[in-house]
Amino acid sequence: MAMPDLMENRRWRGLALVSLVTLVQGVAAGVAAFATRGLFEMMHAGSALPPGLIAALAASGLVIAGARVLSRLMGERLGQDYALSVRLALLEHAAGMPASAVATRRSGYMSLRFVGDMTAFRNWLGKGLPRLIAGAVMIPAACAVLWWLEPRFALVVAPLFLVTLGVIAVAGPRLEPLHRRLRARRARIAAEMAERMPLAPELDRMGRRPAELRSLRKRTERMIRAGLQRLFWAESLKALPDAVAGLAACAIIVTGALTGTGTGTIAGALAAIGLVLTPLRDLASVWNFRAAYLAAHRKCMTALARGQRAVGAGDKRLPDGPVHLALRDLQMPQGEMLSLDVPPGDHQTLTCDPRDADALFSALCGLEPVPPGSVTLSGLCLTELSRGSLRRGVQRLEGQPPMLKGSLRRNLPLGLRQVPSDAKLADIACEAGLGDLLERRGGLGGALAEGGRDLSARERSALSLARILLGAPQLVLLDEALWHLDQGAQDALAAHLDACGATTLRHPVLARTTNGGSLAA
Repeated sequence: MAMPDLMENRRWRGLALVSLVTLVQGVAAGVAAFATRGLFEMMHAGSALPPGLIAALAASGLVIAGARVLSRLMGERLGQDYALSVRLALLEHAAGMPASAVATRRSGYMSLRFVGDMTAFRNWLGKGLPRLIAGAVMIPAACAVLWWLEPRFALVVAPLFLVTLGVIAVAGPRLEPLHRRLRARRARIAAEMAERMPLAPELDRMGRRPAELRSLRKRTERMIRAGLQRLFWAESLKALPDAVAGLAACAIIVTGALTGTGTGTIAGALAAIGLVLTPLRDLASVWNFRAAYLAAHRKCMTALARGQRAVGAGDKRLPDGPVHLALRDLQMPQGEMLSLDVPPGDHQTLTCDPRDADALFSALCGLEPVPPGSVTLSGLCLTELSRGSLRRGVQRLEGQPPMLKGSLRRNLPLGLRQVPSDAKLADIACEAGLGDLLERRGGLGGALAEGGRDLSARERSALSLARILLGAPQLVLLDEALWHLDQGAQDALAAHLDACGATTLRHPVLARTTNGGSLAA
């Protein structure tokens, strides 16, 4: 998947509007400088101050302030829009990745893609590019004003501005490797904290608290050093225009004194220097935003380059009725070549390695890639089926079903095209063995923790069973979650399978139990 382009979705129009608003700032700055000169000349001559010049000076300040706020708001809107495009691309890509590939990514790194990187993307388009445009407009405008006021002022100040811009252009790229190092160290801390925080009590019980605290302190100190080094370069570049502004003011005053230039013209020139100070400082900060953007862009490009699974990417639907499952020389993770033929409505137990069975179940659910033609359902290759048909036709009874933080009403029908009525949801939940949970949580509105962490193994398995009972599966995959169901729930599952005539494939661990009930026997 390609990285979203900065200028797509008509963002170029927004950037053009920001440029226009910035141009208004430049015009207002020129008006302010000429109004300042006129007022000083009138004061020097002892004449009355013209109301028009006073109004022009006041209005220019208001216009500059308003245009600055407006350009910042427009830039922020642009940045947020681009960050949204990147978030959508990352989530879309992750949804198409094999489940095993997503599982290998540390949760801290995954969350950083949606938090830290988004800030860098937003700031580049929302602040970096608009400030670059502002500098490109305001600095030449200030030089033009100086030339109109007194050409010699422009000649003595222009070299200072050119040297400043040259130093910023040469030193700015030094920020990119500093950003990469800082982000790498910050990402490592985020990943390790995301991993350890849920385990903190257990790590303490195992005597790991001192070691974990030392490790966190050590890594944080390294991150702080990297952050201070980046900050030193960034702030030094931003401070350079302040130093140059003082030199430019001295040059104008000395030049004006030597050439006998009027005080009004000198005052106007100093006003123009003051107005160019902000865009010069902003230009220095542009490199900081760009360095962060490039580091985040590289990480996201790597993420978007990861392989996608083709399972469920077609447009064909399973025919009605139980599935005929056929496997032909399917390479399993443990090295075995698996072939299998399960007639429609038949019930078979796998005899392969349990780890291979887990991988096969994930593949049949469309979560893992398979070679074309190696797995067929009712004569259709897994890669030819649509995601919707595969989701409805193949269902798995599992001990860790996907659950989102929220109510039972939200989690029970997760994956269904149409949400049943509350009455049906409650009946199915009780049938699956969740009656106690409903009573304990106050009904379907009761909230569940993220991933169902606050549920027992039996309740998670019962929730998975409820989803099967709410649908009309054509192929049902049974794993060790069956052990956690009580006899009433197992009987409900057996009756549902008989009613819809679904083909059933059992996990090999179910063949080793002596107390798993009729379905596990």
